[in-house]
Amino acid sequence: MKLRLQFNSIRLRLKRSEVERFARTGRVEEKIVLGGGPGEALHYVLEATDTVSSPQVSMDAGQLLVRVPVAAATHWVSSDEVSIEGDQAADGQTALHVLIEKDFACLDGTDEQNADTFPHPLSGTKC
Repeated sequence: MKLRLQFNSIRLRLKRSEVERFARTGRVEEKIVLGGGPGEALHYVLEATDTVSSPQVSMDAGQLLVRVPVAAATHWVSSDEVSIEGDQAADGQTALHVLIEKDFACLDGTDEQNADTFPHPLSGTKC
């Protein structure tokens, strides 16, 4: 699962096997190890739950938790739908944009880079 943070947005991109795992378990988790000491890792989790009505993000003790409604997750994993997205109030003036996507193959990527990705919709077309 790829994590991208940019200004007030969080984007998760899941490969095929991760979408399949999410469909089976309702959860996918990754970890970025920053150092050898305690607390020197960033865990990020995508979880389907009935406790939210739109994508919601929280952060606690080095874990970034992205929760999505079960109904939205079920539809996303079982259809050609590319993404789940929403906005969450971050403070009185700012919103956090949340985007969860299926990871498509890069049109100019290598076989290794494109392993376990979804076929790109523009694959085989000419500009």
